[in-house]
Amino acid sequence: MFICIRLYHVKTGDYISCVLCYPPRILGKTKLLNQVYMVETTKQVYVVDDDEIFHFILKKMLEQEGEKLEVTSFLCAEDALEELQHSKGHPLPSLIILDMNMQRMNGWDFIEAYRGIKCTLTQQIPIIMCSSSIDMRDIQKVKRTPELKAYITKPLDSEKMQQIKDYL
Repeated sequence: MFICIRLYHVKTGDYISCVLCYPPRILGKTKLLNQVYMVETTKQVYVVDDDEIFHFILKKMLEQEGEKLEVTSFLCAEDALEELQHSKGHPLPSLIILDMNMQRMNGWDFIEAYRGIKCTLTQQIPIIMCSSSIDMRDIQKVKRTPELKAYITKPLDSEKMQQIKDYL
């Protein structure tokens, strides 16, 4: 008999699954012996970018890095915010990779809206701004924005992928 228990860690927002194994030969005995196997949790990453090709490339590069990740793609920032707002009882992403320049709601608008909901989340999520802009004003604005942990310019390479991995 197998019993699977899923535990939620409030501080980290991670889920840990435990499988308790009860071999049939000892179920009827007075001393019940348990073996607990920890199942590695998969970290979740939100990618918020209106470029589908960027989503594809980033997913492939993360797979090549050997990371055990679940990548959720959002082509518009509003959808990502809605998902975060309705995340109660569900695991939050370990990281958000956010494009700066998108239609309807850009990365800066996302940050403003995120500030309004972050107090309702069980954990603060590191956000990396990823853009093709090399404008120093954008880079300085990122440095002044506490929600943003890093600024990475497109296209991605192995060094930039390491920066992303450092926040997972």
